[in-house]
Order: sequence, then C-alpha cells, then structure tokens
Amino acid sequence: MVNRIPSAKITLSYPLYTCAFDPTDPNQLVVAGGGGPGRNGVGNKLSVLDTSNPTELSVVTELELSPNEDNVTTLAIGPRKDRNLTVFAGVNSSPEEIKKGKNDHFRVFGINHPGKSAKTSGVRISEVARDALFLHKDASSYQRLLRLSHPYENFPQLGAIATGLSKEPEIALFDVPCSGGGRWKSRGRLDIPKEAMDLDVVQTGPDTYQLAYCDDHEIFTVEVTKTEITEPKCVYTITPDEGATVRASFKSLRYLTPGFLITVVNKPNSKGVALHGYRLPTKDQENARLAIQGQLPKGVSKATGLAVRNLSPTSSPSDKQGETQFVVAVAGNDSSISLFTLEHKSAASVDLLADLAPFQVLKGVHPSNITGLTFSPFTPPKTSSKGASELSVKLASVAVGFTAVVHSIPLKKHVDKSISERKGGPPRQSRYVVALKSRGESPVTVVTLVTIVILILAIIGQTFLEAKDIGKPIFGVRPYLPTSWTKPLRKVPATSEKTIKDLLSDAQGHHTQPLVIRHDENGEGGSDGLPPVHVGIHNEEVHGPATSWENLDPKDRHYWKERLKKTGHWVEDMGESIFQGVLFGEIGGAIGNIVGEAL
Repeated sequence: MVNRIPSAKITLSYPLYTCAFDPTDPNQLVVAGGGGPGRNGVGNKLSVLDTSNPTELSVVTELELSPNEDNVTTLAIGPRKDRNLTVFAGVNSSPEEIKKGKNDHFRVFGINHPGKSAKTSGVRISEVARDALFLHKDASSYQRLLRLSHPYENFPQLGAIATGLSKEPEIALFDVPCSGGGRWKSRGRLDIPKEAMDLDVVQTGPDTYQLAYCDDHEIFTVEVTKTEITEPKCVYTITPDEGATVRASFKSLRYLTPGFLITVVNKPNSKGVALHGYRLPTKDQENARLAIQGQLPKGVSKATGLAVRNLSPTSSPSDKQGETQFVVAVAGNDSSISLFTLEHKSAASVDLLADLAPFQVLKGVHPSNITGLTFSPFTPPKTSSKGASELSVKLASVAVGFTAVVHSIPLKKHVDKSISERKGGPPRQSRYVVALKSRGESPVTVVTLVTIVILILAIIGQTFLEAKDIGKPIFGVRPYLPTSWTKPLRKVPATSEKTIKDLLSDAQGHHTQPLVIRHDENGEGGSDGLPPVHVGIHNEEVHGPATSWENLDPKDRHYWKERLKKTGHWVEDMGESIFQGVLFGEIGGAIGNIVGEAL
C-alpha cells in the first residue's frame, strides 16, 4: 500500500498569488504574482514551470510585466491551438490609468512552444490582448475571481470573472472558442448586490452552461444559453445554528457535476472548517439540499482555498457522469492542505455522493499563507502500458512567500467487485482512484463506542434501581447515595376505575344541571376499605346536603383529595381546577368514620 506523496518545491523572486495547469499537459504549470505597482524592487511576473520530475521543479520561461501596473491576481488556461496556449489573467492597469477611468483588467497571454513539450528551449510568453469587461469605474476594484468551464474537445468554453473591493459588485461572462489562438468574446454581465466570495462554471449541454457563485451566506445559480442569461436565483442560504446569532460563511465553491456542488464553509468565530456537498435543484421552486458533509482537522480554524479533480471525467457535456472518485484539497490558514476523496455513485436515474473521507493532511506546506491551489488534468489511460505505481494526479500550491510546491498523489486502477460479471458478457469496467487508503470511520470504533454507551446506561439503570430499593443490589451503593436519591417512588394505586375527570366528563355529556360527587349511601366499604364514589345530578331530598368545592371546609377538602387519591380517581398532577363548580356530598357521620379509618 502506497502511503507517501512525493513533493517538489521551488522558490521564485516574487510573491505568488495564483496558479493553473495546462489542461492538456500535466507537466506544465503556470504561476503568477508580483509586488504590484511602485518601486519596491519586487517585479510582477508570469512564469512557466516544468513539473515532470516529482521531486524537482524548474523554470522554463518567465515574462516580466510592467512595474507600473498591478500584480497578477487570477489565472485560467484556455484551449491550445497548434503549439500556442491561451492564458487568461487579471491585472489592473497603472494607478495613473485608473485615475483617468481606464482599467484594462482583463489580459490575454500566449505561450508559444517551438517543441512538443515545455522542456524544449525557446518557449516564449507574450501579451495578446487587454480589455475591460467590468462596466463600473471603481478605482478600488480589481479582478478577484476567474474561472473557465471544463474543456471538452470541439466545444467552446464559458468564462466568468468577478470584482473584488468594488462598491458596485459585478460578474462578467465571456466565450472562449475551441479553436484557441487567444480569441474570446464578451457574453454579458450581471450586477449583484454583494460581492461573490467564489464562483464556478459548468457546461450542461452542447451550448448551455450554468454559473454558480456564493457570497458569505448564500449560493446563487445562473442559466446561460445562446440567447439568454437568467437573473441569479438563490438556491441555498446558511442559517444560524440553534441558539446562535452568528452564521457560518462560505469561502469557496466548485462544481462536481452539473447536479452537485461542493463548498468550503468557515464556522463562526474561527471555530473550524466544514466541507458541504449540495444536490442542486432540478425545478425552479426547489432549493439545493445538503447531500454530504465532512470536517477539517481541529487545528484548522479557517480555510483559504479549494481545488477538486474528477478522476473519471466525461468526454462530452451531454454524457451522464457515472461512477467516479473526486480528489478534494482544502488549504488552511495554518499553511496545511487537507486531502479528501469523495465518491459519486450512479444507479439507474439516481445519483449520490458518498464516502467523503480524509486520506492525508499535508502540514507546513509553505512558510507563509497559501494563496493558490489547483489540480493537474487527469485523463485515464486507454491502455495499461504505464504501471499503476507511475500514475498520479498533481496538486500545485503557491504562497505569498515566493514558493511553489507540487505534490504528486499516486493513483491505482479500481474494479468495482460489487458489480457481478455476466458470463460471456463484457468485463467489468475499471476506473482510477487514489492509491492511498482513506481514513473512513472504522467499524471497530463504532462497535466500541456503542458498547461503552450500553455499559454506561446499564450502570446508571442499576444505580437507580438500588437507590429506590428495587430488586437485588449488585453494586451496594444505596448507603452512599444522597437521601434525596433514595426516596421510594410514589406508588399510584392500580385501579380499573375511571378518573374523576372522566366521570365528570361522562356526566356532563348527559346532564346540564349541577353535578355532585358523593359516596354510596349504604356506607359499605370496598376492597380498599372505602365506599364507592358516584357522580351525578344532585338531589338534596334523596342524597342530603352538598357543598361546592369553593365553600368546603379545608379539612373536608383534604379528606376528599386523599380519598380520591387512594382509589386512583385523582392525582396531584390533575390539579384542583377540575373541582370548580362541582358539589361534594358530606364526608361526616358514619361515612366519615369509614373514610377516616381507610385513610
């Protein structure tokens, strides 16, 4: 069993803020950043790194950007045309240009490869175009977010960018033709009430897409077709936990499939980080539903980034996603990266997320805060010529402290043995999964916990029985317990008689005249020594005088309560209000003596 993740590290000459792999070459990583405008001695650059060696990174080429403009804040790599690769980026214009109301924040670069790979000398980077896609002229605003939909062969992509620090937040969309060559076309824009914390784009059909974005507490989706961009629809809202006033907040968001999203949620007051997977609604009136959730290690108080990679991607946007494993990486504010696997299961028309399980925590990856996180592309090999031990998916991370690190996560072929193989039929399909074992909850741990709980409950139960002097003592703890614990349970006499409440209710159902509660006139006692109780209409000539509860002597009230209590007709919990307006027969004389002796 593989239990180690190889890594390679390089230190460059400038702060790094963003990174992206070539979608067609996992051995080529583009990183960017810089010191921003001004004469601080730290330049603004865009670098191409060779990641083919799992233990060593090397610089292939760099482009020095203007020291008068801002540093690169976002990157996304588009399609390749021949040997030219398109790179989209966010770079603010110089402060002087911005003061004039001009900010060409949207940049397009081209990476030209004379040879077939990044290792070939002569690789060049050049700026292809610059433009402004945001409408509002806000001097403090910059291009904070940039995402492209997953690339499919012979299909165009949709890109999305969002503002940061803007007084009038907005999202802009643009088309990226599959032909590449640095071409793009503005698609439209959205004004949003709050700035997007994160966004992502997924292709749902040959020419349809969906945009998802989140602010601090809500998730929105936007449908994009050839002719329409819908208004944002809120599909989920974080609510405070019971008894709390402060809500958790979204940090990052990524599509898993067109039907599922995964988000990173920072808990209130820096009390931890959660991963939430959501099933997206299929009807307009529905909301997203929580499908799965997990927790980061307790030492991580906040998350700073999220990356996801599908290890069995579909080959067309029209294809249905089948069984697959996702690799999920979450960067923490302690410069750690928590790694998880997540299963997508599909049966008939039902899709499920399952087994969100951690398999490694990479601690102290960088000496400073992690600012960018991305996975390399992974396309399952069509043949098994390459050994399983050599297959890997790469995870790149960059930090403000000038460092870039690439981890190579080993993969292995997996055949689902739960699917029976038909005789004479095709062999069971295989797919690739992480070769490291995930730390799911052990059945032994569950059994142990259940056993401990049962044992504790048994001890509590036996202690209770001994405290009340019920059954044979085992622990012998009764002499050592507080007196209040050892008081015997109140015994309510067993009776087949109706309660006084039932008797009054039955009588009132047949009569509207005043009712009386009295003893049987013959004065004979039952098995409990008390004469029977009757409830009915009062006839003074037949039954003698009667007095309302309110006018009864306190001593008689006491006798009546004790008498009714002993036969189970009345208990303290019923209260005395049921006696209001009811007459009571005399409890004196011979009957009084019988009652007194019985009580």
